[in-house]
Amino acid sequence: MKWSEIKKQYPDKFILIGNIVEKRISESQSEIIEAKVLEISDNGKEIMRAYRQYKQKGLDVLYSLPATSEEFIVRNVPFKGILQRQQLILIWLISTFRSMP
Repeated sequence: MKWSEIKKQYPDKFILIGNIVEKRISESQSEIIEAKVLEISDNGKEIMRAYRQYKQKGLDVLYSLPATSEEFIVRNVPFKGILQRQQLILIWLISTFRSMP
């Protein structure tokens, strides 16, 4: 189902989607074009619980908030790079403190 149709059909709801079709906008952004509705709720905690369950099964899912517009843009954030930098800083701090008298 097209994202714009999903949003019109379920306004003001938390929505969990899968089988996502996206259009690449830039290197770090994509627009959700189509998806399959997996869960719908008024409760954000329920959607987050369902999101974690699907992710644990290895499924590619996203959730939208009630405020998500009909133009659903997803930004891909490279968490791995951030974690690697944090690890390098931590290693540097440890080695610096060890070398202090």
